Amino acid sequence: MTKGVIYARYSEGPRQTDQSIEGQVADCRSYAESHNIKIIGVYADRHISGKSTAGRDEFMRMIQDAEQHLFDVVIVWKIDRFGRDRADIAIYKSKLKKAGVQLKYARESVPDGPEGIILESVLEGLAEYYSADLRQKVMRGMKESAKKGQYPSAVPIGYKKDKDKHIIVDEEKADAVREAFKLCADGVRQVDILKMFEARGIVSKRGTKIDKATLHRMLRNRRYTGKFEIMDVVIETEPIVSDELFEAAAARLNSGKHNAAGKGDYMLSCKCYCGYCGKLMRGESGTSKSGKVYNYYKCATKKTGGECESRPLSKDIFEKIVARATVDYVLTDEMIDHITERVMEIQAKDREFDRTEVLKKQLDACKKKQKNIMDAIEDGAGSQMVARLNELEAEEESLEVEISREEIKAPLLSYDLVHSWLCLYRYGDIDDDDFRRRLLDTFVARVEVTNEEAVIYYNASPLNKSDDTLCSNKVSLVDQTGVEPVSKSLFPVLLLS
Repeated sequence: MTKGVIYARYSEGPRQTDQSIEGQVADCRSYAESHNIKIIGVYADRHISGKSTAGRDEFMRMIQDAEQHLFDVVIVWKIDRFGRDRADIAIYKSKLKKAGVQLKYARESVPDGPEGIILESVLEGLAEYYSADLRQKVMRGMKESAKKGQYPSAVPIGYKKDKDKHIIVDEEKADAVREAFKLCADGVRQVDILKMFEARGIVSKRGTKIDKATLHRMLRNRRYTGKFEIMDVVIETEPIVSDELFEAAAARLNSGKHNAAGKGDYMLSCKCYCGYCGKLMRGESGTSKSGKVYNYYKCATKKTGGECESRPLSKDIFEKIVARATVDYVLTDEMIDHITERVMEIQAKDREFDRTEVLKKQLDACKKKQKNIMDAIEDGAGSQMVARLNELEAEEESLEVEISREEIKAPLLSYDLVHSWLCLYRYGDIDDDDFRRRLLDTFVARVEVTNEEAVIYYNASPLNKSDDTLCSNKVSLVDQTGVEPVSKSLFPVLLLS
């Protein structure tokens, strides 16, 4: 049997309680049972926003366990429980995919199949829109609080808030923070500064050891000079370090050498395959003597020292070629109409079975049984009938809750909404990283490349077909114009535009 886990979350707010978690878990267990999935664990974050992964300890533990291959499926109640930021959603869905773990939704119509991925993208976008709208309202409230001298967000180590949410110095931890800034300004190694924190028993807000990343953020946090700004409102409080000490520490940090080479954001990761040997094209970086960073896709066979005739592909240029080809081929009027119709078909098919009617019939039967028992009790039946009546009353309450959940689940998306959403992609800027990532995540299913051409498979069936065959497009990778020269001495790069 397939092994699965459940992830549940609710945000901060007066109406958010553990009952929200319980309801999500109940629906996820019901989904697991109907899909033959054995639940082996539950991860739950309470009073945590889905706008980012900050503070979502259980979420991050789930991702780490997924990478250890402890389960095969993650079930969440709806897409917005997994996250509300599309960048975070994309990153962690990719991590699950690399680990071979599927992500399923108990109360969202996202069936398998090519157009199901597009439907999922629409729902993710709506969740992000809701989050942005909610954030706007929350930020207005935060600004009003700031005007009263109340700081509505978390404060850094060394500060704390009193009962009225005014910022005050936490003297015990503030001494360690001052010492950290002094040591940094004097050129002491960061590893030794971390030992100082450990010796004093100072830990992070999460209760873990202060690591290099936390220390780096601390030493660059200007709020330690006593000025907390939120929504253009500045709240002044007692400084922990002087402006002079802060600048001295910052200068010391900036004087260090940093390796510019990074892994980069490979938008076609897990989708791009070598057309010669069939292996994945993996991301790789290199730095020239001048310090310029080059990112490219390289065949996994060659990356591990094997023989393959494929040449590396310049990352940014190749991704833009695939993005441009996607806009030109998929986002035509005819294809958008076709994809919209397919999305509506699979959405309707997923809702053909109305569980509400089944539950209502069970409720009616339960009420009839209760009436029969009441009649029997009036006729002098024994006390054992009373116990049975109590069981049926509890069953009635449970069925009413289940019916309510079914009746409030997300409505079907309209044809016009899906069609308009797809049209928005037609007018995006492929030079914009965020747009290009969304475009490729939504529409591109797979890319097979040789040194001369790329075959792109899309999350859409061909026109006039309703099966799961993917439509595809072939793009030449030679004779491209507007190519900037790349040093061939660094590595053999296929020059693209």
